Amino acid sequence: PDSELCGPAKFSDKLHLPHGLQGYFDFEQGMACAKEQEKPAFVVFKGHACANCKKMENSVWADPEVLETLAENYVIIALYTDDRTTLDEKDWITSSMDGKIKKTMGKKNLDLEISKYNTNSIPYHVIIKPDGTEYKLNVTFNTNEFKSFLAQGL
Repeated sequence: PDSELCGPAKFSDKLHLPHGLQGYFDFEQGMACAKEQEKPAFVVFKGHACANCKKMENSVWADPEVLETLAENYVIIALYTDDRTTLDEKDWITSSMDGKIKKTMGKKNLDLEISKYNTNSIPYHVIIKPDGTEYKLNVTFNTNEFKSFLAQGL
């Protein structure tokens, strides 16, 4: 699968997507690329230590049709909620939830998931269409259900 990125992804020296997929690990950077390419964004909140995330990637994402759809039709944004990478100070945020400064990638991504989607479960998938319409899906190991979810964004 070979989707065109809008430029080098932040953190791609440390992080990568499964199955040769290309994407972003920073919400703002990924959304800017989706806007530039007029493609829907496929956002997945995930974790390094998340067994269900790996299971889903290795079973559902591995389906050739799913892979092709993700690679060709979406800008993928994978947001790790447990990554301890310290962000540059300019990327720190003050949480609207608890008022604390979020200085690591994981804490910033988790804060985004909780404040925007009112959940902290992973994997958690959100499709954001160019017009701002959003579709959400919790973990599923049903490939057909996942294909239907992806089809909503196209």
